Amino acid sequence: MSSKKIPLFDISRQHGLLKKDFEKSFSNLIETSSFTYGEETEKFQKLFAKLHDSKFGLGIRSGTASLIVSLNALEFKKGDEVITTPATFSATADAIILAGAKPVFADVDPKTGNLDPISVEKKINKKTKAILVVHLYGVPAEMSTFVKIAKKNKLFLIEDASHAHGSEYMGKKVGSFGSFGCFSLYPSKSLGSLGNAGIITSNSSRLIKKAEQYAHHGIKDKSRKYIHSLVGMNELIDNIQSAFLLHKLKFFPKWVKKRREIVKKYNKIFNEFGHQGMFYGDETNPNFYVFSVQMKNRKKFQKFMEQKGISTGIYYQTPLHLQPSMKLLGYKKGDFPLAEKFASQTVSLPLFPELTDLEVFRIQKTIKDYFICEK
Repeated sequence: MSSKKIPLFDISRQHGLLKKDFEKSFSNLIETSSFTYGEETEKFQKLFAKLHDSKFGLGIRSGTASLIVSLNALEFKKGDEVITTPATFSATADAIILAGAKPVFADVDPKTGNLDPISVEKKINKKTKAILVVHLYGVPAEMSTFVKIAKKNKLFLIEDASHAHGSEYMGKKVGSFGSFGCFSLYPSKSLGSLGNAGIITSNSSRLIKKAEQYAHHGIKDKSRKYIHSLVGMNELIDNIQSAFLLHKLKFFPKWVKKRREIVKKYNKIFNEFGHQGMFYGDETNPNFYVFSVQMKNRKKFQKFMEQKGISTGIYYQTPLHLQPSMKLLGYKKGDFPLAEKFASQTVSLPLFPELTDLEVFRIQKTIKDYFICEK
């Protein structure tokens, strides 16, 4: 069996297969000079939206920008609050602050790390204007409950689906439940560009137009490009990234299927030794961004895997409420014990569709060997 180290992620394998397609698109765009907007962007937006059960798609420069643009389109006022999770990347809370609102954290489900609806309800008050849900690691949050909570309290519901391209909750794609679905298309994502990019989905014509206006320097009418109706930003996706993403979109269903197959193989070994593995409910059909599992002795597990040539990783080991950047919110250690415990135990194993069957087998065997050694 090969002793070559298995990486946590390797985008070069995927890009090697698509290199000729990318070069052809790049050459065509040089000929047409359609770098910032064009047919490729229009086509990609429509296809991505359709894939996510949404009427509209709007290509944006990054996943972070997709959040900022969406939140600004909702026109928050000073003092408005948005409830979200501390178990996520900083962009989620950063975007709320940059949109002029205040992030209010709630605790998480200990199995998935996703926002807990009961904890969210306890945080709702007169200042609350929205709930920003994150589908952590590609596993959908409890959207049926969040939709009810938002409707009952007349709140906006936004989905940070940066990990969850193609994921389903009760047969419906994420990104279609709230006012906006926000996706990162960063290179490492399940559907990644060749640089920074993102996309917004929505079923509201009014809201997507507002988002587009904000992302295009406040221009409401493209035929009058120097008339700015509001203060906006330059955040629309580059056409060249749309062209690259269109090539990847052709293979996306196949990649999703492979990710799901690998996760099932990993979970099978964990389950054989009485371990939960990576949890996702029967009502979900995730496209897994990473394979993340809870290990009580994380350091020992990582050391064992490393010695056997298996890379591991830790995502978001410091919850947002304990980040230096969020000191202004006044939280302290112990405020969200479930999120803190989840962050202290989470560890990820290699997961990308270009993993070979032999590599997956090696990882399975190494997981098995770890538990045997632990007995």
